[in-house]
Amino acid sequence: MRPGEWTVSPGVLREASTEGVIAVRTLVELGVDETTAYRRCRQDGPWQRLLPGTVLLHNGTPTRREREIAALVYCGPDAMLTGVAAARHHGLRRLPDDETVHVLVPAHRQVRSVGFVVVERTTRPPRPVERDGLAVAPLVRAVLDEARRRRDPTSISALVAEPVQRRMLQIEQLEEELEAGCRRGTAAPRAVLRAVRAGVHSAAEFDAREWWLSRALPPAQFNVRLVDRNGRLLGVVDAYVEETGFAWEIDSVDAHFATADQVESTARRRRALRDAGVTIVGSRPTQVRDDPDGVEKDIDDGLTVAALLPPPEIRVVERDDWQRGA
Repeated sequence: MRPGEWTVSPGVLREASTEGVIAVRTLVELGVDETTAYRRCRQDGPWQRLLPGTVLLHNGTPTRREREIAALVYCGPDAMLTGVAAARHHGLRRLPDDETVHVLVPAHRQVRSVGFVVVERTTRPPRPVERDGLAVAPLVRAVLDEARRRRDPTSISALVAEPVQRRMLQIEQLEEELEAGCRRGTAAPRAVLRAVRAGVHSAAEFDAREWWLSRALPPAQFNVRLVDRNGRLLGVVDAYVEETGFAWEIDSVDAHFATADQVESTARRRRALRDAGVTIVGSRPTQVRDDPDGVEKDIDDGLTVAALLPPPEIRVVERDDWQRGA
């Protein structure tokens, strides 16, 4: 295209872009002078500069998708989304509303983090998969790339537990990927994976398990499936002391009381457990955080009552049997 011809056929620029995002070098190839491209990105101009050498062909607020596309255009060939951005495209829901776009590039590429883009150079680039028309890292890599950047075990557990609970990933896949990658930043994810393997399925359950283990309380199994002597499912409890038939539950709104159906289901399940002889104490996540001594007294009282009663005629279904649907 001859210089200036793009002004006669402006649709050509849109067609050459990716949903309105285009590299300045591509504009130059299409006949747009580089100075003109940047001038049109000035305040009140028709375009905007999202990243170095990367332009959006309108001046409105860029969408999340436009920012992700811009990150890939800026990072160049072989780049792929990872972390929260990739996990969102894989369908995870319990994610922070993070405006940062985390991108993987091969180690030999000299691309730097800038603006809203975090660039990670890697000697182990995975084979990207296409999600929503974009190149993204496989889910296991995306989850652990994000987990390694975090230090708070609670937020890591929320990130890791969801794909395991929804059977999008197996714990073994996460463990293998963690072992294969860089060891920097893996201490907290390792602790969380140990908890997930022990049965933790949410951030609230992770905090509850850590709290229980930090107290002088009897050994418990976490997130276990209880059935009666006929094999009929009674329910899944967050913590269970098999010796006395004592169960502790975290009464999170999301899991138990968000809807009328959940309220009825929780009441029905606890009724079945109590009828079978299980002693149950429930605590809200805020109580565990704000009144730990009060929660411990409630549990101690429940354990005392459970010890005075005949042990319930129920059994714990092993985790492997549970996952096979036993």
